[in-house]
Amino acid sequence: MRLLTGALLVGGASSRFGSPKALARLRGETLADRGHRLLAEVCDEVIAVGKAGELDVLPFPVLDDGADGRAPVFGLLEALRKASHEVVVALPVDVPLVTPAALRALGEAGAVPSARIPLPGAYPRALLPVLEERLAQGELSLRGVNPTTLELPVELLADADTPAELAALERAGHALVVGGTGMLAGLTRALAERGHAVTSLSRSVREPVAGNACNSLEQAPIVAVAVDYRDEAALVNELERAREARGPIELAVCWIHTDAPRAPALVAEALAPGARLVQVFGTRRWPLEDVPLHIAYRQVLLGSLGGRWLTHEEISGGVLAGVLADKPTSVVGTLQVSD
Repeated sequence: MRLLTGALLVGGASSRFGSPKALARLRGETLADRGHRLLAEVCDEVIAVGKAGELDVLPFPVLDDGADGRAPVFGLLEALRKASHEVVVALPVDVPLVTPAALRALGEAGAVPSARIPLPGAYPRALLPVLEERLAQGELSLRGVNPTTLELPVELLADADTPAELAALERAGHALVVGGTGMLAGLTRALAERGHAVTSLSRSVREPVAGNACNSLEQAPIVAVAVDYRDEAALVNELERAREARGPIELAVCWIHTDAPRAPALVAEALAPGARLVQVFGTRRWPLEDVPLHIAYRQVLLGSLGGRWLTHEEISGGVLAGVLADKPTSVVGTLQVSD
């Protein structure tokens, strides 16, 4: 794979937002922290570029872009000059739904989403003279600089220019839990308590979950459905019914046995752009091989605690912590190291 430098652009004026967007929070973290974390998942080096001294509260250094004005081109230019690698993946802080897979794809292709949308995007160092010449002529726009394009779902490129737009991205939305009864029943309830409309799919509804006694699917905080997810047609049908009844699925947590090898991919295909798929593994780990560009893929690995198996409550609590952490891999308990 190509070596990449990630450039987090934090030097914007935030004039419409009213305060520094880099310090605004989404899902418990600042937009700057989130962008830096996403870039670190796919890039071999990450540089934050902006105005030195303005954002000293950030947990990483900010490279000064050396310009009096404010425009993304200044940060990109400085990143290209200082980058250790030939391709820079530039990410503004106000595009929080872009996925690691999409950033990696842009970097591998050396591309931007379209001629009209230059950020987030990848810029080879060979474009540095072009940028410098355009800047010398007073051109601050990045449109047309990189002719190589890679189309992404437009939802991944939603920006948060105002507090209201950021708040809209913060809403809990529709969550899916596959295997959501039994050992994950506590997680299903916890997601509902956090404001999600939860659809729980499992082979059998063994443990009652609160919230089914409503007049409609739209009103119920939890809807539990029995489906044998080894039956691919039945699973696809239930996923479609869930989307039609309760809206796009923006979070999916799946604990699926190895006898349904296609089920995680089918769930992934059904998710909304920008959604997260969290796959839970017990004694055997079999991660999704081809992660679609439109989702963020996470894994939660279940271990033991004090030499014993985890309880249902510990499993649900640990998986919830993994969902909230939004890291590539989270571990609950202690994993046994094999020889």
